[in-house]
Amino acid sequence: MSNQKLTIALAGHANVGKSVIFNHLTGLHQHIGNWPGKTIEKAEGTLYYNNHTIDVIDLPGIYSLSTYSIEELISREYIASQQPDFIINVIDATNIERNLIFTLQLLELEKPVVLALNMTDLLKERGISIDFKKLEEVLGIPVVPVIATYGKGLTEILDRGIALIDKKSLPKIQKYGKEVEEKIEQLSQALTDNELPYSRRFLAIKLLEKDTEIEKLTREKKPEILTQANKLGLELEKIHGHESALVIADERCHLVSHLVKQAMKVTPRQKIGPNEVLDKITGHRVWGYPVMFIILGLFFFTVFQTGNTLSAIFDKFFLGWQAGFQTIFGSSFLATLAWSGIASVFALIELAIPFIFPFYFILFLLEGWGYLARVAYLTDNLMHKLGIHGKACIPMLLGFGCNVTACLAASWKPKENGLLPDFLQHLFLAAPFL
Repeated sequence: MSNQKLTIALAGHANVGKSVIFNHLTGLHQHIGNWPGKTIEKAEGTLYYNNHTIDVIDLPGIYSLSTYSIEELISREYIASQQPDFIINVIDATNIERNLIFTLQLLELEKPVVLALNMTDLLKERGISIDFKKLEEVLGIPVVPVIATYGKGLTEILDRGIALIDKKSLPKIQKYGKEVEEKIEQLSQALTDNELPYSRRFLAIKLLEKDTEIEKLTREKKPEILTQANKLGLELEKIHGHESALVIADERCHLVSHLVKQAMKVTPRQKIGPNEVLDKITGHRVWGYPVMFIILGLFFFTVFQTGNTLSAIFDKFFLGWQAGFQTIFGSSFLATLAWSGIASVFALIELAIPFIFPFYFILFLLEGWGYLARVAYLTDNLMHKLGIHGKACIPMLLGFGCNVTACLAASWKPKENGLLPDFLQHLFLAAPFL
């Protein structure tokens, strides 16, 4: 298939490397906006590969295809309505069992999927061995080991995805337990004249899970199906003693556990490395907080000490320039006016470079170490009580260096039912700016 325009979507959990892969694939050909009618950021870009023009969509990081969040609804509706040519499911290879639960839900959509196992360079040091061919065999989809930070494996993802389109190959169905499969099959048969953009199997599973959006769509098209779905759901609940949604979730977990046992082996580590020790300290529910205050205190102390020193050096340098300027041009009105314009530029440099450069350099080091994610984790509980997400502490922190991030954070829609009223939540987020 040459000279053809394709659309692919990157889907997966948050923090598994989707954005890194997106940046590698699209380079400078990126467009950042919002999803229509939503405040959620939309990232899309263009890739030219082997005579193909490929539009790449980076879907929001989500953990399921249910409708518990607006991000999940956006991702599900996009895959169903826009129908990308294939989906790249990016997962963390070091935490494969948890990530594959989402993969199973993608397979239920019956769309072409390529599984990208990111962070494979960390497997050996964590004592994990994955048989990629075996995993590909049991899942029935292409499985590609990837190291996103170095761009390794990305061309193979594209090649395998394009091959899927050429063969018109769809993933094989992953069967659940006997009772669940019987209910799914009965509902699927009742949905033979399905007018919705989802597969019959996906609809049947979501109806058993009592997905509100799918129930709403079904009520508009075939309301009689809801009666049957409720009846079958009650039968499942009677057999298992739990809500049908929990039964389906439990089936997925058991199936993933079975699949992983066939393709992965974990060797207990004899030695704990320094990173693991730091993880335990910085993420500890007690010691993590004093460590956080110490690190952030040293962070700002270093920034201001360095900034003051560099500012003093710049100040002496600019005073020398001022003396030289007055010697050459005198102190007339025009000379004073000209120096005022030059001085304003010098003042901007004297304020910006000495403080902002060390601020963002140290922030870069903390982010590279992964400590900013730990700060968000530690502050998440407090932030949620205030009605905002733990990640909001990062733009607040950045607000001390540049007010743009604090203003953007203040423009977020606050979480409903927080302890603070909306205007106080905005004020809290924009505190560094104010």
